[in-house]
Amino acid sequence: MFGCIAMNVGWTGTGCGGYGGGGVGGGLGGQWGGSSGGWGTPGFAGTWISPVLTTGGGWSAFGDYVRAYESAWHEAVHRMLLEAAQLGAEGVVGVQVARTRITEGAWEFSALGTAVRVVDASLVGHDPERRVWAADLSAEDVAAAIHSGRRPGGIAFGLAVSTKHEDTQLRMQRTSWTGTEVEGLTAVLHASRTAARARITASAGRHGGGTLVITGMGTREFETPCGERETDVHAETAVQGTVLVPTPRAAFRTTDRPGTAHVLSVLPVTDRRRPEEPR
Repeated sequence: MFGCIAMNVGWTGTGCGGYGGGGVGGGLGGQWGGSSGGWGTPGFAGTWISPVLTTGGGWSAFGDYVRAYESAWHEAVHRMLLEAAQLGAEGVVGVQVARTRITEGAWEFSALGTAVRVVDASLVGHDPERRVWAADLSAEDVAAAIHSGRRPGGIAFGLAVSTKHEDTQLRMQRTSWTGTEVEGLTAVLHASRTAARARITASAGRHGGGTLVITGMGTREFETPCGERETDVHAETAVQGTVLVPTPRAAFRTTDRPGTAHVLSVLPVTDRRRPEEPR
């Protein structure tokens, strides 16, 4: 199964990341929540320590970028599920979502996976809305989850970007010849990962909650110029996982009632049976 969307993903910022008007708002245009707000805090020998500002997904700077990225990511998965629904599938397993640059500002988000049908419907219960679920777990892992009384509810995703202006302390620690922790970078990376985990938790809630199985998390660090000679440092974290929700059989799957390996069947792309046809 395949779904894709081309999206213009960019960011617009004004000024430097360290000059905010408070813990929320200011900074790179608003909708930021940082570990420090306003103009930062005093550091060693009176040096100024810039705050760490993290996107909240609003209409500003990297907030616009986060919103566009997440929207395109979920839309690619949604279009893949629409194709799977035409085959009469219950779900799509082994889903991989990729981002490929097309032009300077445009990216293609694509979702690819294998459509499956649950052989024994009693294991997952009846869904009158016939919603197709997605999982970035393997077919074997999904089968094991179904036998334990849980089925995939969908794929959750979270993205966050944190920013810190390169203050004097950060500059000195980054250029030190000794083994010194770069505290500013540590703070930026930690803030980005914390915010991304919060966003994927919210995303999981939209799939009915349940158990969130994290399958991947990646963080990249990059820099942008601020003025003529200064720099902002950024950390972007993306995290994804599969939501597993309880099935009606959850209370009855015990060690004295082991399941079998015959749970899922892979659907060929030529299978055009309507959902209402007998299986």
